[in-house]
Amino acid sequence: MSGPRHPVFDALRAAEPIHFNEPTRTFVLTRFADGRALLTDPDLWRDPDEAEDGALVKSFKPKDMNRPGDRDSGIGFMDNPAHARVRPPIAIALSRRAQAMRPFLQDFTRRRLDALAGRDSFDVVADYAMPIPIAAIGRVLGVDTSDMEQFRAWSEAAIDIFSLEQTPERRAATRAAADAIMDFLDGAMAERRAAPRDDIISDLLAVQAVTGQLSDSEIRVNCMNLLLGGNVTTADLIGNAIWLLLTHPAELAKLRADPALIVGAIEETLRLEPPTDGTQRIASRDLEFHGCPVKPRQVVAVLLHAANRDPAQFTEPHRFDITRREGPHLAFGGGAHMCIGAPLARLEAQVAVAEIVARFPELRLADPAAEPQWRAVDFIHGLTTLPVRV
Repeated sequence: MSGPRHPVFDALRAAEPIHFNEPTRTFVLTRFADGRALLTDPDLWRDPDEAEDGALVKSFKPKDMNRPGDRDSGIGFMDNPAHARVRPPIAIALSRRAQAMRPFLQDFTRRRLDALAGRDSFDVVADYAMPIPIAAIGRVLGVDTSDMEQFRAWSEAAIDIFSLEQTPERRAATRAAADAIMDFLDGAMAERRAAPRDDIISDLLAVQAVTGQLSDSEIRVNCMNLLLGGNVTTADLIGNAIWLLLTHPAELAKLRADPALIVGAIEETLRLEPPTDGTQRIASRDLEFHGCPVKPRQVVAVLLHAANRDPAQFTEPHRFDITRREGPHLAFGGGAHMCIGAPLARLEAQVAVAEIVARFPELRLADPAAEPQWRAVDFIHGLTTLPVRV
């Protein structure tokens, strides 16, 4: 959701900047400075197994999910020394691949727009935003993602692990999706061992062969996380950016007049409508925020939508301004666990939004009076549909 929740966030930020949510056993931070301090503290934990009993974050790493070894292999829930061993080779390989992606992304987005050019209207989310990240991460991983519906279905089912209301049926669907992705990646790894290709899976297998630095589980799980993170949330970022521009015609006019402002447009989208709601750390020692003690193993989360609209950090924080120059936001987290896919996500969104704005000078909402339809998945913030006319 968006809009009506922000007065609640504003009130919390002003009166209760650290709020304890009893059902999830989580302390919630709403101020930017507090969030930045938490996320850049190198001594705090990410592994949900370190959290106190009853904390919601423990359900994000269920003991009955995935095969042996996979459960502890994702860098997102990994602490040092394992994190310092596993993340660098993945980050280096991904960064190198991301830097070379612009020509592919421009070609792919233009072909998607060619297919839409003869229509009076279409859905930005389904017809444009969703396919781009799937194709991009498929290119990086070197896997065939031409069956985009299948990859999207797997991704949507897998991220349902973050739902606050998972039923046994939904848990089973989540597990089945994760298993299907793992099986797919097992096959891809076997193929690369037999015949290496120009892709990140081959890069990581080469690191493994030379240094022994990465296990099969660490390659497989982190490639799965790249597939999921580079698919759902990046599509949401693209959709959110287009929606913001179409609902702020003065900002869209600025971008049309100066296409170089696309960088600022994406950063402002990440600040104002980030595709994830929050990120957390687990206290490894006694902490204190505004006189409130936090004990070891208690969970502290940053509410990104609140921190990124903190008036102590941003002038007129609820205003969408693509020329804003007030320093970084927290949409990609911070510190050693900053989102590893941030450079690729930024590039995909910049190319996708710039291309659609350039192609359709009359692009507009199909129904300007319609309320935005936000997805119902907990902690993920994106539109389910965005009908437009051209």
